[in-house]
Amino acid sequence: MSINNITRYTPGFNINDVQRKYKIKKIVKLSSNENPFISDKVSKYISKSNHNLNLYPESKTSHLQALIAKMTGYKLNENNILLGNGSNEILEFIVRATLNTKSEVIIPKHSFLVYEIISQLQGAKIITSNPNRDKTSSNYLGIDIESIRKKITKKTRLIFLANPGNPTGTYLKLSEIDQFMGTISKNISVVVDEAYYEYLDSKVNQSAASLINKYKNLYVTRSFSKIYGLASLRIGYGISSKENIDKLKLFKQPFNTNLFAQKAAELAIQDYKFVEKSKRNNDAMIKSLTNLLDQLSVRYLGTYCNFITFEVGEKVDLLFDYLLKKGIVVRPLKNYKLSRYLRVSLGTQNDMKKFSKILKVFYEEKTK
Repeated sequence: MSINNITRYTPGFNINDVQRKYKIKKIVKLSSNENPFISDKVSKYISKSNHNLNLYPESKTSHLQALIAKMTGYKLNENNILLGNGSNEILEFIVRATLNTKSEVIIPKHSFLVYEIISQLQGAKIITSNPNRDKTSSNYLGIDIESIRKKITKKTRLIFLANPGNPTGTYLKLSEIDQFMGTISKNISVVVDEAYYEYLDSKVNQSAASLINKYKNLYVTRSFSKIYGLASLRIGYGISSKENIDKLKLFKQPFNTNLFAQKAAELAIQDYKFVEKSKRNNDAMIKSLTNLLDQLSVRYLGTYCNFITFEVGEKVDLLFDYLLKKGIVVRPLKNYKLSRYLRVSLGTQNDMKKFSKILKVFYEEKTK
């Protein structure tokens, strides 16, 4: 594939651009699934005056890796963990380690665009599996394991599973992943992207990391950009067997994670009160917004993440522009093959009150 034909990643609208275009000072950004809060412990660390910025950061991050392994559990250790410049970098390492121009990768429809981009850059053939089409299911438009199974060929070398999924917000039970892993060839690697794992309800938050010692062809990736509120620092990690991690290290540049990111991640992952506060806010915002969407008879997808994807229909562009002019930035999903939907990140209580008020006015005017 020519480099000119590679899928482009389009981020959410830039706040400064929206301010200038619409002459609005206060912009509510609800487009990138960021945590609206930041840990006090992280804030205090960053506000310190002396950080030895003239020195290179730690290249060997065994302490943080050991801490992550301990908190993950499942008898994992630091040798099962690899830090990356965001979990995107780990995903890229995995692609480089498993794919070539003769192999195929299966990516579920409506998946995170980075999977497609990095696979194209490696020259692999992309196979798209069909989503769940059961409108009565909480997993509607999410991953359909049987569709993936039917797409497997002798050339398949990698499968991506986002769980919970972006942009659908849907969730696949661990038992389904376990069963699937037990039936496919050991020559096929599977990535379970758990960027939003920490937002899961305690009743369902079973991680695929529990299967790492059972399946040597399994990778799990996680991020500090979501519930831990460190999106701008770019740090995430991968979990797999020691053999797989050692292989991924061959692609890692020295000093790939910076000093601030390493220390902030160490503080954030141990700030249990902050994580619980973030989850409580998220749960409250989900309840409030889904109640409103139900009142407005607006269909929405799974609610296992820190965003809600809802169906607008033919007036999706009209609503997107309407919100922009009111100073609210959400995410259109045409690039995700969900052209009739918008995705809204869950912000602070005040942010969501403003969004809900404007959304309600739009639908009331629409029905007049």
